[in-house]
Amino acid sequence: MKATCRCGYLLDVPEDGSDRIVCPKCAAKIRVRRIAPGTPGGDGFIRFACPCGRRLKVKVDEEGSHPPAGKCPDCGKIVPVPSSSSNPALASSHPEAQTAELDAADMAVLETWARGHLAKTAVPAVKAEAGLRVCPGCGRPVHLGAVACRECGTHVPKR
Repeated sequence: MKATCRCGYLLDVPEDGSDRIVCPKCAAKIRVRRIAPGTPGGDGFIRFACPCGRRLKVKVDEEGSHPPAGKCPDCGKIVPVPSSSSNPALASSHPEAQTAELDAADMAVLETWARGHLAKTAVPAVKAEAGLRVCPGCGRPVHLGAVACRECGTHVPKR
């Protein structure tokens, strides 16, 4: 049986071995999920990889719908959730899974999602001095003791 560590190292796992192994490359502790023959592969989750290497999973409800994106707990990136694999035995995270180029429709969906996501985060960075916070309304520096911005009057929450 084969498994892939989040560092990308391909591991050989004995069929009758332990459910927990340690990656010899990065020393990560890995739990091996064994699927009994004849049982369906779906456990109600879609598993996929973040570009940083972390394996993510999102829950799929009874109708088969899932959230459009998930947030990686390691790097904080928002990652689009792929549709569930048509062949559960060879999910996209499986080391023997076939890879293919995205077709034009999938590429268009990905580009649209990326533009929309980047537009939300395209706020110019404002350098705040020590002892100051940044106003969420106008982006100007606000004193730590202030409850409202002097420039625009926006309420500034204390953190």
